[in-house]
Amino acid sequence: MLTEFLAKAAALYITGAPLLTGLPATQHKKSVSRRKNLNRNENSNGEEPFPGDVIYVKRMGDLYRHYGIYAGHNRVIHYAGRGGDWGDDVSIHEAPLHEFLQDARHFTICRFKTRCDIPGYHLYSREETLCRAYLRLGERNYNLISNNCEHFAIWCRTNISTSSQVRNAGRTLCGVFDLVDLLLE
Repeated sequence: MLTEFLAKAAALYITGAPLLTGLPATQHKKSVSRRKNLNRNENSNGEEPFPGDVIYVKRMGDLYRHYGIYAGHNRVIHYAGRGGDWGDDVSIHEAPLHEFLQDARHFTICRFKTRCDIPGYHLYSREETLCRAYLRLGERNYNLISNNCEHFAIWCRTNISTSSQVRNAGRTLCGVFDLVDLLLE
């Protein structure tokens, strides 16, 4: 209970967002619409992220995508090694946006459906998403197949721990094995 409260307080402090309960809609829109100019760090559509947005960058062309939660003030919470995606000290930590970007010039903001038929799916607000990310800071249970940066970021926003990259890689491997079976018959 105390941990959840501290995570929420930290998220609200970092984002500069007021507690949303009891605010008139116009006041809430006004407080959320304040955005900083990120110069070269804008996403590919020219939009700037809100704290709590799920963002990703393409790595090695588009070989894979690295995901994180935008925390505000040019900072990102992501599952990675210190100073890079890989390494021996992979954890969920907060890092400067430029570290998250590495050599990428742009990032993409993920959009989510309000409703979805997947059991357990719940679209959290950006504030709740950021709180969920802060609750997992320091976690060191990285697994490329079952608990990677995409699993983390998508779970923070939707309560579903999933990775389209892992699913697509699995389909590709199955296709390769099917092709080998055909060639060996």
